[in-house]
Amino acid sequence: MTISVTQLGNFLKGLLDSEVLLYDLKVEGEISSCRQSSEVVFFVLKDQNSQIDCFCYNPPKTKIVDGQKVIVSGRPNYYVKGGKLSFFATKIEQKEQIGDKFKQFLLLKEKLENLGYFNPLRKKPIVTNCKKIGVITSSEGAVIQDIINVSRRRNPTIDIVLYDSRVQGVNSEQTIIRGLQYFENTNVDNVIITRGGGSSEDLSPFNSETLVYAISESKKPIISAVGHETDFTLCDFVADYRASTPSVAAEISTQNVQGMLDDLVNRLKSQSVFFRSFIQNKSEIIASTKKALLSQFNFVLNCKQNQLINVLQRLDDNSPAKILQKGFSLVLKDDKTVCANDVKKGDKLNITFKDGCVSAVVESVEVK
Repeated sequence: MTISVTQLGNFLKGLLDSEVLLYDLKVEGEISSCRQSSEVVFFVLKDQNSQIDCFCYNPPKTKIVDGQKVIVSGRPNYYVKGGKLSFFATKIEQKEQIGDKFKQFLLLKEKLENLGYFNPLRKKPIVTNCKKIGVITSSEGAVIQDIINVSRRRNPTIDIVLYDSRVQGVNSEQTIIRGLQYFENTNVDNVIITRGGGSSEDLSPFNSETLVYAISESKKPIISAVGHETDFTLCDFVADYRASTPSVAAEISTQNVQGMLDDLVNRLKSQSVFFRSFIQNKSEIIASTKKALLSQFNFVLNCKQNQLINVLQRLDDNSPAKILQKGFSLVLKDDKTVCANDVKKGDKLNITFKDGCVSAVVESVEVK
């Protein structure tokens, strides 16, 4: 007999829903990956070997947090459309404030802290203007692409070297350690250990004691960018710098060369506009000055022309020809003008009238 996926899902859900013994189970475990709102809380319930997703529509007034050891009452639930088994919790009772796995984490953290692995004085300064960055993460996740995009947007010449590593699951910390060993003999400036967010189980490789030792022994500056901003791992504490996100790790490792270039271009554009405005303003001043000088020159020229006309008119009015036209005559003796007292009998005179010249000899002189 052949059935559809939906038929199989409905059959499994029917088996669970029809089993009365499963309606009021009490399951003991440790809270992990808790997400809580006013109406519903989602979390993972786990022990040393297994885990199951849970949800509760009536969360207790006391806030549920990761690491708590609780007893959850409810029944299994099969979501047909998603093909997912979960546990529908009707009640959550706190058994211990801190669960076993979280206790182990705190004990290991305290041990490593007492040994000095988290001491800020042993941390190396990171390089903030890297030419080459080493990245240890999975090649299949979005994290590496985020780092590439952010880094090359800030500095298009940056070189990024990826060491493809497992970032969750059994023995994944060993591949991370091999990535650290690989970059020890390269010329990368910083090494970024990173992955996206996840449950505490997903992030458990970054709480490995052997990974802490490997990071502390690295000669390269190590940046830890694991999970979300609220996630903390032992890798964060031992690294030389803890970045809240992979994008932040990329930002602090690169100088914003592109931003500097953009600022320079904008300043040049601004200065260009200023110079154009300055030149235009000076051109307008020059044009205005030229116009004023030309107007003044024309005024002076007109004045001089009028003065010249007046002088010429006066000269013309006083010219000998004009005087002769009025009935006067010009008397010359020996080519010189003479007065009445200078004329004697027998003198030869040249007399010029308006219509011609005559020569005369003085016969007698009578001065009146």
